[in-house]
Amino acid sequence: MKRWMIGIAVVGALGVGWWLISPLFLDKVVNEAPVSSPSGSNMKEQEENTMKETDSSSPEEITNDTMKVNELVGTFHGADENHDAKGKVSISEKNIRLENFEVTNGPDLYVYLVEAGKETKEGISLGELKGNIGNQNYEIPGGHSVSSGMEIVIWCKQFNVDFGRAELGKAI
Repeated sequence: MKRWMIGIAVVGALGVGWWLISPLFLDKVVNEAPVSSPSGSNMKEQEENTMKETDSSSPEEITNDTMKVNELVGTFHGADENHDAKGKVSISEKNIRLENFEVTNGPDLYVYLVEAGKETKEGISLGELKGNIGNQNYEIPGGHSVSSGMEIVIWCKQFNVDFGRAELGKAI
C-alpha cells in the first residue's frame, strides 16, 4: 500500500514538473493575418488611395511613397545572452504587428509597450504573448498612444525578466 501511494506521488510530481518546465522546450507557432484598417474602406478604395500617393509607374511596385507616414517600425533584439528575440514590429493606428517573430520560450510571457527610460513593469500591457514564433497582432488599449523612441518588450512577469525588445522609430 505504501509503495502504491509513493508511486502516485512520484507520478504527480513528474506531471507538475513537466507542466512547469515544458514551456521552455515546446514552441508555440502563431500565424495571424494582418489587421485590416478599421476605417471600413474596401480594398478598391485602398488601392485607389495608394495609387494617388505614389509616383510609381506600376501599381505592383511598392515604394516608400506608398507607406503610411505615421507608421512606426522596429527590430527585435534579445535582452541578454540567455534570452534571444528576432523579427520585426510595425505599428499603425491602434494595431501592433509582430512579423517573422521568434523569441526564447519561457513561462508567463507578456507583450508590453514601454516609454523610453521606464522599467518594463511600468509600461502598458498589451496582453499575454500568443506564441513564441510567428506573426501576431495586438491592439493598443484605448487612451494610449505610441511615439518614436518607445519600445515593445517581451517580458516574463513571473521572474521580472526581459526576453527581447524593439525600439520604435519612423518608417524610412
